[in-house]
Amino acid sequence: MKQRRMKLKKGMVMSTIVACSLLFGSMGFGEETKAATNKTQQASKSSITKVSATVSKKGVLTYPKKFSMKKVTSELKPEAAKLIKIYGNSLNTGKTTSFNSYVNKHVAAHGKNDYLLGHKYVKDNYSKKIKGMRKVNSKKTLSTFEKALNKVTTSKVGVESTYKGKGFATFTYEFRPKEFDAFGTVTVKFSFTQLNKDKYVLENIYFIY
Repeated sequence: MKQRRMKLKKGMVMSTIVACSLLFGSMGFGEETKAATNKTQQASKSSITKVSATVSKKGVLTYPKKFSMKKVTSELKPEAAKLIKIYGNSLNTGKTTSFNSYVNKHVAAHGKNDYLLGHKYVKDNYSKKIKGMRKVNSKKTLSTFEKALNKVTTSKVGVESTYKGKGFATFTYEFRPKEFDAFGTVTVKFSFTQLNKDKYVLENIYFIY
């Protein structure tokens, strides 16, 4: 007999998200065209962690001008697992505190002289997504889903895609809990922007469904 799997309903959220995301099954955010890809971008040095040979995780996620896509992809896997757990908790409780704290610590802030999206943008889009999902799914389903997502580990996170363009790079990961069908797949995407043709900083995190 085939194992019965739970289903999650689509969330009707009408905002578009621009740079780095968590995908949730086939539930509907299309990725908005990145507005500032080819513009000169700057950020306050005080808000960016010193660049290391690999991904710096002490503050804003940062990696140097010359980097290995393969190495960065591997180093971001633990962050993807962490965010997937945070996402599950937000869906179950409706609280976005943990995600907002992660954004404050690891996403580059918008400054007076740059084109970065900023913390408010990332937080607002996440909040809208959570509210939309909670409207169309039962408390029981979301509670079960959170428990399933808490089982995620770095080794269980799959690489959905990676891409490097002019002045930006994206890294997308996915996790499908065995208790749910394909619509229960969570995909988290990190979007990095290059500053002054030098180091890359995390600009956005978002869920695409």
